[in-house]
Amino acid sequence: MKKNKRQLDRLERIIETQSRLVQADLDLTAFMQLVVNTLQELTGAKGAVVELVDGDYMVYRSASGAISQHVGLRLLRANSLSGLCVSSAQILQCDDTETDSRVDANACKKVGVRSMICTPLFERGQPVGVLKVMSEQAYGFDEEDLQTLELLGAALGAALGKQVAFDEMLRVQAQLRSSEERIRTILEYANDAVISIDNAGIVTQWNRTSESLFGWTSNEAMGRNIADLIVPPAFRSSFVNILTHLGRLGKKSTTARRELLAVDRYGKELSVEVSLNVNNVAGQFEFTAFLHDISERKKWESTLNEMALSDGLTGLPNRRHFMQVLHHAILRQLRQNNGLALLFMDLNGFKKINDTNGHDTGDAVLKEFAKRVSGCLRENDTMARLGGDEFVVLAEGVRVLEHARILAGKIVAALDLPLPGTTIMMSTSIGISIYDSPANAEQFLKEADIAMYKAKQGVSNRSAIAAFVEETPLIN
Repeated sequence: MKKNKRQLDRLERIIETQSRLVQADLDLTAFMQLVVNTLQELTGAKGAVVELVDGDYMVYRSASGAISQHVGLRLLRANSLSGLCVSSAQILQCDDTETDSRVDANACKKVGVRSMICTPLFERGQPVGVLKVMSEQAYGFDEEDLQTLELLGAALGAALGKQVAFDEMLRVQAQLRSSEERIRTILEYANDAVISIDNAGIVTQWNRTSESLFGWTSNEAMGRNIADLIVPPAFRSSFVNILTHLGRLGKKSTTARRELLAVDRYGKELSVEVSLNVNNVAGQFEFTAFLHDISERKKWESTLNEMALSDGLTGLPNRRHFMQVLHHAILRQLRQNNGLALLFMDLNGFKKINDTNGHDTGDAVLKEFAKRVSGCLRENDTMARLGGDEFVVLAEGVRVLEHARILAGKIVAALDLPLPGTTIMMSTSIGISIYDSPANAEQFLKEADIAMYKAKQGVSNRSAIAAFVEETPLIN
């Protein structure tokens, strides 16, 4: 009767342990420790151990009682009863370690074990280790102990996959936390401003470079709408539409690169290069922008562009720039027919001035000529230096030759006074062409050039004006 009561109590304890194993949200180490502690208590053994396969070795991963000091012990699978248990996938019992050739006798002496039972542990149908109970006495276990081990081994094996997955989840979460912290640190100290906003434009990330670039501290920026912080006032009303458009693009994660205008907290405009990442996270759009200040680069590019399109001596548009202006003016003329006149000019006797007075004086003559002619022009007229002593004036809205002649006469009159500080007088030959469709920019310029050479014929030191009419230039 007492034996039946003892067996019933043991069975209830096993069932209770099985239930705890199934419901437990323990990490793997705590999970295995619960099993070995219960097994030792139910069998009265010296200790119990969970050994897991690690390549060619069996490793003590969790232990109880006197065996607990040997956690971490590694035994070759080929020389141990545990290794044979895994390879055979069967419960194995050793009644005396001193006479059983299947065991590692030296390891048994080291841990003080004379008898043992081990049962395989399975995960997804594959043996991954053993649950083992050990005694310091030979023949230390009976049939009931064997059943107890078998039942607990089955419970541990059934829940092992769940606990391994739980353990892996904890490991991955720890890695993610570490990775997130590392990423946050990298972004915080990045050379670029890093700003994240949600789909409503509210700032969720603002690093140190953002503070330096825009003047807002992180505490001031977080939780505020990005439009109020860095978007120029003229664009703020349309910013919501821009976010909506980007959200549509972001149905899948996408990246865009743009050059945009921004403002700092003091209203100073900044040119920034933006790499924008749009991500869809749980149905919500998330925007992260990497912003790099390119204001100095844009100024330098503007300077280079101006140098490429301007005459270095007079500051007037050069030939390349003027041909662009002329081309667009002809397109407007073809659409609107408002009239277009071109005056082609050069300085009479300029070579002699250079040879007699030197190039510095020659440069001064060119700059003074550009200054005086520019003073005769309307706001929408364009003057350019084509090279050497050749200049042109493009006058839009001039339909008739007589109006162009009036402008040419003003230019000639402006040259009546000598170069300041000298007795050098300037004179010019001017060729006029009134645009006639379908001439292109090159042909139009050539007609004015031809008229200028007609004006120059037989003229040395006085100004002359000639007009190109059809194929016959008219001279006065």
